[in-house]
Amino acid sequence: MKKIRVLIICLLLIIFNAGYIAAREIIESRGGKVKVVKYDDGTWQLLVDGKPYFIKGVMFAPVKIGESPDEATMRDWMYYNDNRDGKNEIAYKTWLDRNKNNKRDSGEEVEGDFSLLKKMGCNTIRLYHLASDNSILGNIYKTNKSTALQYDHPVNKELLRQLYNNYGIKVIMGNYVGAWTIGAGASWEEGTDYTNPKHCENIKKSVRAMVLDNKDEPYVLMWVLGNENNLGDWLRCNASKNPEAYAKLIGELAEMIHKLDSEHPVAVCDGDNFNTLKEYAKHAPGLDIVSYNSYRGEYGFVFLWKEVKRTFDRPVFISEFGIFSYNVNTGEDQDYQLKYIKGCWRDIVRNSASHYDPTKRVSGNSIGGVVFDWLDRWYMDGTPSEHNAGTRYWDSSDHLRHEEWFGIISMGDGSDWLTRQKRKVYDYLEGVWNKTELSF
Repeated sequence: MKKIRVLIICLLLIIFNAGYIAAREIIESRGGKVKVVKYDDGTWQLLVDGKPYFIKGVMFAPVKIGESPDEATMRDWMYYNDNRDGKNEIAYKTWLDRNKNNKRDSGEEVEGDFSLLKKMGCNTIRLYHLASDNSILGNIYKTNKSTALQYDHPVNKELLRQLYNNYGIKVIMGNYVGAWTIGAGASWEEGTDYTNPKHCENIKKSVRAMVLDNKDEPYVLMWVLGNENNLGDWLRCNASKNPEAYAKLIGELAEMIHKLDSEHPVAVCDGDNFNTLKEYAKHAPGLDIVSYNSYRGEYGFVFLWKEVKRTFDRPVFISEFGIFSYNVNTGEDQDYQLKYIKGCWRDIVRNSASHYDPTKRVSGNSIGGVVFDWLDRWYMDGTPSEHNAGTRYWDSSDHLRHEEWFGIISMGDGSDWLTRQKRKVYDYLEGVWNKTELSF
């Protein structure tokens, strides 16, 4: 009887919430076929073709073992096809090592990352910066060998079309806006200067090329400007020292994008520091969405939602969240990673419009999140052919940061870089992301 009563209560709550959501009225709409809407209760929701869309995403930047941007050897994964058979290796040639013995046994068929993403319930991938050979760019991507190798060529539209048409996965289209000097035409030594008209003009060309190249493609979910440019000099830009100049450029870029493409919203990606939020409110009203790369811990994002709501009322998604699956004292630690990501995803869902309850401490402005990272990247902390543990400080259980262990999928011992081994968090996300209702 107790179980029946609990079930009845749950059903009544679902019915009540459904009725509550249906009764809300839209008071603001930003975008076109993809848009964000604000309801009369102050909550925000992302809609695609008129239907609610909650971002269940991963940061997708897979790299072949041995390649590194620091050594100018890292290629664009969209063109990995070393045996030249016409099939992308990341998308279609990876295989799932079910028993984790680093050998491809009978029954462990070639699957591909696109299939693994779909099975997990992922509906979105985020790309940091799009390649382009658009003629308006000039020599922007030719400033150094690494940038040229990664970005000085056409974006592989056909592969992204396959991702959407065959697997139902959309793409958050990113542009670094001069972080790491990418797109600014600046040298590494000088860095990107947001008060330098030449750098700003180059960035505008880079963003314009991204939009013109892709705006009519079905895989586009939204445009995202920057990647935590506001955090510090180590990003080789001066947004942290001159947030007003950076915010003004972001505002100009948002307005430019809206003129080029009225169908998709524009977001900015900041690091988890509110030093630019007031500046966006003043100088970038054209922004439709705010996103944060945020690593606050296993309980989620605390007052982040309310801070955005109070300072610059826009919908929010977490553009990076996650943790590594390693502890220097015990080795691989999948349980820690699982606990951390579960807590973060719970907070992301609880602050969504569909879970909004005005009697609770939630904001209703969450539109989803992007897990960092899909796959371990072996170049992140040392030699790119070795899976290094890491030595730098991080607010974690062993007080160290293990950058090469952030993947929810690993490449095993590296004997075959096309190997895929699921970590526990993959199974958790598969369980909640594939449910019809938004769950945690």
